[in-house]
Amino acid sequence: DGDGRMYLYREIYMTHRTVKMHAKKIRELECWYLDDGSDNPDRERVAYTIADHDAEDRATLAEEGIGTIAANKAITAGIQKAEERLKIAGDKKPRLFVMRGALAELDEEYLAQQKQPVCTEQEFDVYMWPKGSDGKPVKEVPIDMYNHGMDAMRYVVMRQDGGRSNSLVGAFVR
Repeated sequence: DGDGRMYLYREIYMTHRTVKMHAKKIRELECWYLDDGSDNPDRERVAYTIADHDAEDRATLAEEGIGTIAANKAITAGIQKAEERLKIAGDKKPRLFVMRGALAELDEEYLAQQKQPVCTEQEFDVYMWPKGSDGKPVKEVPIDMYNHGMDAMRYVVMRQDGGRSNSLVGAFVR
């Protein structure tokens, strides 16, 4: 927003889908088409889409009309930038919000059934670093588990705070 705050207001957090299926869902959520199948001139526009996929998956998104920017996947720097955004600023508000109800659809067939996080909001409680016998973290990077939303959040924060854009932050795909 105008005060530099970022909002996660909608997310796709779904397993067992191809990139092409994700692209279809993105177009649906952004209302690319009217009911008659024609282009929607009032569809939601995003400034950019960040993806950590390999070149083939990014090419598939491009074929589906979704151009991407490769994610800056620097773990430690990205975590530090996200942590800075989560700190309370002078106006008594953080610079990063995760909106309740942001999840576009529940992955009932796998994630919910396996009792795993089903959205970024749920990852905050399980995002952790490995610990030694003394209880102190033994690595500089978190455990690579239940972190899909946190990783995507880190990518978009790195993009936004890298000084390249002060405009609307777009979608990110992981």
